[in-house]
Amino acid sequence: MQYRCPQCQSPKIMPIAQAGQPAARPVVPKSLVFLIPAIFVLLLLVIISIAMWLFGNGAGSTIQTATVVVFIICVIAGFLFYRDLPDFKISMQAFMQSQKKWKCRDCNHEWEV
Repeated sequence: MQYRCPQCQSPKIMPIAQAGQPAARPVVPKSLVFLIPAIFVLLLLVIISIAMWLFGNGAGSTIQTATVVVFIICVIAGFLFYRDLPDFKISMQAFMQSQKKWKCRDCNHEWEV
């Protein structure tokens, strides 16, 4: 199946919920649930550290320690997600193939497979 709108060829498509059928969901690994917030926290800590170096007399040891700890958490969660990635890809492919009705977010075209 080609995951593009047949009318405008946009890749911005979404499945439409079908009445009377349970909503199929892909299996999201727990490592991804930890990885995404950890990356945002790491980004926030790095921005705070840079701001403290630019506008103050340097980042404190607490911020530096927290940044290192969150970086290590990101590395561990990234490795665990890398191990879960094949199963996640299979789950996502099965989810995409189980969907019958689609809608384009660009041109609002609806179609069935």
